[in-house]
Amino acid sequence: MHVLRLPLETTEYEKQILTRRFYMISHLHNVMVKQAKKRMVQLGYDKNYISAKTEYTELLKKHKLSKEDSVRKKELSKIMSDIRSTYGLSKYSFEAYLKVCGKQFKKHISSQQVQKEADRVWEGVEKILFGNGKELHFKKYRDFSTICGKTNTNGIKFDPDTLNVEYIGLHMKCTVPKKNASYVAESLNHKISYCEIKRLMFPNSWHYYLNIYLDGNAPHKISNVGSPDNTTGMDIGTSTIATVSETKLTLKELAPKCKDYNKKICKLLEHLDRSKRTSNPAKYKADGTIDRTNHDKWIFSKTYLKDRDKLKSLYRQKTAYTKQSHEEYANELIRDSVYFIVETMNFRGLAKRSQKTERQDKISVIKQKDGTVKQVHKYKKKKRFGSSMNNRSPALMIQILKHKAEQYGGALVCANTREFRASQYNHIDDIYEKTTLGDRSKIIGSHKVQRDLYSAFLLKNSDDTLNHTDREKCIYSFKKFLTMQIKLIEDMVNNNISMKQCFGF
Repeated sequence: MHVLRLPLETTEYEKQILTRRFYMISHLHNVMVKQAKKRMVQLGYDKNYISAKTEYTELLKKHKLSKEDSVRKKELSKIMSDIRSTYGLSKYSFEAYLKVCGKQFKKHISSQQVQKEADRVWEGVEKILFGNGKELHFKKYRDFSTICGKTNTNGIKFDPDTLNVEYIGLHMKCTVPKKNASYVAESLNHKISYCEIKRLMFPNSWHYYLNIYLDGNAPHKISNVGSPDNTTGMDIGTSTIATVSETKLTLKELAPKCKDYNKKICKLLEHLDRSKRTSNPAKYKADGTIDRTNHDKWIFSKTYLKDRDKLKSLYRQKTAYTKQSHEEYANELIRDSVYFIVETMNFRGLAKRSQKTERQDKISVIKQKDGTVKQVHKYKKKKRFGSSMNNRSPALMIQILKHKAEQYGGALVCANTREFRASQYNHIDDIYEKTTLGDRSKIIGSHKVQRDLYSAFLLKNSDDTLNHTDREKCIYSFKKFLTMQIKLIEDMVNNNISMKQCFGF
């Protein structure tokens, strides 16, 4: 399945109606969230469910289950499922409840769209019940960006011949950009699964689009695809990516212009904060913190509301730029190769703060107020790479490249990071050596190599199990890799492409 997005031509009247419908869908979503939270609280007080869950968790901790344990595990799963059903914690129960609530909006929102919103809330509940979710949250009206259906025959209906959209009394027209006319025409030959209306914030107002979900893969845009015999090893970090193939080496910073957007966002956030404090002086204490005892309504100036829309538009632009940057780089890689090997990375874990509270090994000298000097071991910082993840989106890069590789007949496979240890291996001496994160280069034999490029080189020459590198392949192709590496770094230095903290130059 692939998605085709087309701009919608909307009049002022149609924009007003769509705005009202987004309000309605946001209201229904939060009504369902409130009800779901109530049901989950009731479930949390059920002693039978708690005891069954405790026993089930103990069985999961066992490495190997006996026949009796397997039977008991299924029994406990059935018991917990029945108890959840009695409290209405199921997808169909959510749909039935919200169907009744949605009758008041039947002239504006279809039954399938109400069901879809119930399904979205249920997905969040599933993460709490069966995954690593912690809490179900309410959503603000401005955070709703889509009204989605389930089929093309109910609610939002799109006619591919006339490019007209009918949505419960609204008749809108889609526009097709001239440069993408052939792509759109080829894409619309596929069967339409369902449609959704998406809105994006621009500095002047909301702009509306139609997302069409079509069966099958998207039409090909890249004509000269890389050879299937050429494999690319990829070492991706929190901010950079390095790739090595038989014919090409790349070393790039992910989404390099994200810093420009961050500067604009920070500047606008400061302006918004000043405006907010000026309009609401009674809502703040003398030390500048918010006075929680003051329950007066917040007052926002017209300038504040306009700037708030600009801020949301900036976040949209930053997201769109990051995605476009990844798409362009992925196309560049696909033109060289369609098979990729990358180490498994837990980007979500890297974004979170550390749970351990530890002190540094080195001694720091601190001068106190009375003039005395004290030697202490400072605490280690708990922050990791959350800011880099937000700016660079390395997981999105992997997702885009995997999708494109499969689309063009290739694949992206993951090597076992703990077994492979590409950042530690030395194929000349056939040993593993730990290096600090600050070391951006390594000495392999008598040659100096860039750390990320060398890791990608080892991944490219991995064996069939993807658990270790093939040392014979590395020895055979190492000389060619060194030649290509020297040329790449020289070209980057001559073009003033530098990122010393990551590249080493």
